[in-house]
Amino acid sequence: MKNKQTSAFKVGGLSLAIASILGASALPFSAIAQESEDEVIEEVVATGTRLKGTATAVLQERQNQAFVADILGAEQISRTGDSDAAAALRRVTGLTLVDGKFIYVRGLGERYSSTQLNGMTVPSPDPTRSVVPLDLFPSSIIESLNVQKSFSPNMPGHFGGGNVNIRTKTIPSEFTFQLSGGTGWNTENSNDGYFYSGGGDDWTGRDDGTRGLPSIISSALAESGSEGFEGDSSRTLAETQDILNAFNWDIGPDEKSVDPDFNIGATLGNNYVFDNESVLGFLATIAYSNQWRVTEEQLGNDIGGGQENPRFTKYRDMTSTEQTVTWSGMFNMGYEYNSNHKIELVNMILHDMRDRLRDGSYYDDSETVEGVEEFRRLDIIFEEREMVSSQLKGTHNFLQLGNGVFFDWYAGTSRASRQAPDILEVTFQQFYDDSGALELERLDDTPGTNINRQYQMLDDASDTYGFNVSTPFFGKGYDIEVKAGFDYFEKTRDGNNIDLAIRNFAIDDDLKAGSRIDEIFTEDNIYNPDFYVSSTGSSLFQDNTGEGDKYSAASKLTAGYFMVDAFFNQKFRVSGGARWEEFQQVSIPYVEHSNEFADTIEEIADTIYAEDDILPSLAFTYIPSEETQYRLNISQTVIRPDLRDISSTFFIDPLTEFLVRGSPSLVETELTNVDFRWEWYMSQGNNISVALFYKDMENPIEMVQFDGGEGVPQLLTANGEEGELYGIEFEFLHDLSFVDDSLSNFFISGNMTLSDSEVTIGSDDQHSLFSQQAREAYGGTITATITNDQRRLVGHSEWVANIQMGWDSSNGEHSASLVYNAFGERIIAPGVRGFEDGIENPFHSLDVVYTYYPDFNTTVKFKFQNLLGEDKEIEQEGLLLRRETVGTTISASVQYDF
Repeated sequence: MKNKQTSAFKVGGLSLAIASILGASALPFSAIAQESEDEVIEEVVATGTRLKGTATAVLQERQNQAFVADILGAEQISRTGDSDAAAALRRVTGLTLVDGKFIYVRGLGERYSSTQLNGMTVPSPDPTRSVVPLDLFPSSIIESLNVQKSFSPNMPGHFGGGNVNIRTKTIPSEFTFQLSGGTGWNTENSNDGYFYSGGGDDWTGRDDGTRGLPSIISSALAESGSEGFEGDSSRTLAETQDILNAFNWDIGPDEKSVDPDFNIGATLGNNYVFDNESVLGFLATIAYSNQWRVTEEQLGNDIGGGQENPRFTKYRDMTSTEQTVTWSGMFNMGYEYNSNHKIELVNMILHDMRDRLRDGSYYDDSETVEGVEEFRRLDIIFEEREMVSSQLKGTHNFLQLGNGVFFDWYAGTSRASRQAPDILEVTFQQFYDDSGALELERLDDTPGTNINRQYQMLDDASDTYGFNVSTPFFGKGYDIEVKAGFDYFEKTRDGNNIDLAIRNFAIDDDLKAGSRIDEIFTEDNIYNPDFYVSSTGSSLFQDNTGEGDKYSAASKLTAGYFMVDAFFNQKFRVSGGARWEEFQQVSIPYVEHSNEFADTIEEIADTIYAEDDILPSLAFTYIPSEETQYRLNISQTVIRPDLRDISSTFFIDPLTEFLVRGSPSLVETELTNVDFRWEWYMSQGNNISVALFYKDMENPIEMVQFDGGEGVPQLLTANGEEGELYGIEFEFLHDLSFVDDSLSNFFISGNMTLSDSEVTIGSDDQHSLFSQQAREAYGGTITATITNDQRRLVGHSEWVANIQMGWDSSNGEHSASLVYNAFGERIIAPGVRGFEDGIENPFHSLDVVYTYYPDFNTTVKFKFQNLLGEDKEIEQEGLLLRRETVGTTISASVQYDF
């Protein structure tokens, strides 16, 4: 925009207008409503540039909340250039991002936080985590992100670090039509990658069936189970050939120069005002993006050699090529009658596809002879994640009843799914001559080495509903609101993993030579009898699907709460109450490739997890002036095990690629939470806050590493004895006019969290809950000694820092931000056998975002991300457990408002 802002409803003026009308006092809504009836407020025009507008627009909401919370608005997200909710939330005080998807609040892992969409619980399409991966939510649909760090009775009792509420965009106040598009490039993409043809619909983010489990195999599995697939004396060579040929072998891979990133989006909305004081409105958004990344990865596995000479006995050095396609659509409709009754319907679909091929050297200490016999490993994973959600909610103000009765309700249904067809892994042997030249490459015939192919499916379905009712009481010197509510949530899950293999030793040595899968498994080779060691093709197939790879699970939560929010003399505020929750959960394994339960009904009944909890909360706020306030919150909450946590079935952790299993006897973690925060709200949106926090945990749920079969590391989800977390948060926002008036168009904002934690596992006590769970998991014996029985919590960073330098031109045509984010080292894989813990190193991110507004309708944005060129690294004993290059991303986008 070319001039100073003059509308109270534009970006820069919004918070200033609110502050002018309401002042800085933290009045509850009921008091504001009563005041508005007594006094008609004339039009307020707030003047100001975009300066800090994006960072101050949500301050008033944070100030008025009774419980400690941090809020990030849509304009703040836009200003920092973050593309999804996960990336945006790392800017919030005390939050760190793990694996690009999951948020750790105050150093507590993602299991210690809960996620809501518009105040409703939704299912997760990720089989390895209990919470929704936040990269699934594009910033284009987000109105604000609310992170509540202290528990209140109207929040879910599953509360540790905090609750993240993703609030989507609502009905606009006027006609809006917006188109946007952009492109980008990553410096790592200058290198060629390796890829394969895939399916014809990959650009849409969906597989066209190319990767699906062939019907001839699914029929054989359904009829004969695992024994039938592996073969018996009745299977002919022709049948074996038909089964092998049914797999997709058009893989290669081929060298590939990747395309630039691009994205497009559109938003359309309007409202219609009728004579009967009613308003009908709608908002529709769609977005699509296609992104490629070429990265270099190193992955260590199975540390050995003793403390004197630690080394990874298995190691990979590879090039990763990944395509990501995401698209989303949202359609909202709302109806409002005389400002007191409003109903809104929110429909949403979120979809993303990840297709990754990794190819590179593989070192095995027991097999590799450098310069003579080496190995190469190729793996592919294609996965689609999707969430479809419909939410209906209403708010009703009955002002004629006493002092007024306020009622809101909600009902929602959501479906989440993950499809990962044909996850493939293959290993090649490479033989070199005396001169060091590659002489022969072929499928690895080391005993036990196969071509592994998995077909994974996960479907979650959830339904939820609830209501809240409140009424105020007024008197001289006091203002009290009494509130009660009810919440219900149920979720069902069906998962299935079919794990098949083709045994390399069953293929003739001469015909399995080559470096490309599609040149080895040609139709001519497959139908050549000489391709097989056995004349009947026996021993070619192996079925690794186990009991419990197919399972059904369900959970149900019924909750009610009562709370009181009271103001006294506009200086003291007391909010508190209690929440009752009844929680039930069960996971039922099936016999592989069947619909038969693997356990008896009695055994299933014994594994039902059921808990009743009453969770109290109290918040006290002292408001000595319009600018400052002090908050003290005390509460008790729980963290319950998820469906995966109580299952004994293994899954692969995507961050370390270790095997992970749960503990059926896992119990909930009980937390006592204490928060204290001082807040100073100055003029023009400048503010400072300092917070202290403490959490005491009984039976904390932690990951503990063990040695598995054949040296494969395993992580066990188990209960420790006790844990604690404590720290201090500091946050500020201020323009630079205090330095010199000429710098009034510049501002600096930032936050810093310093904290520490300690957890005691109890491995030294044979009667501890952990020791009991370890014996259950490993047949009565504990296979390795935990290095540190006392350590920091997994995933906890001792410090987190965010700094933003902002500038807005006086004429409103330009704005720029320099954004820095960093976190301290954190434990990813707890150590065993005397080896230290695997530590993720600090990652320092420096981004620049420049925005140009050539006119009132056009926005041009340039982003430069990860200017420092940092890489993601996890180290153990000074060795690289994992390394991934990130590169610098340069992107440009244009948005036009009609």
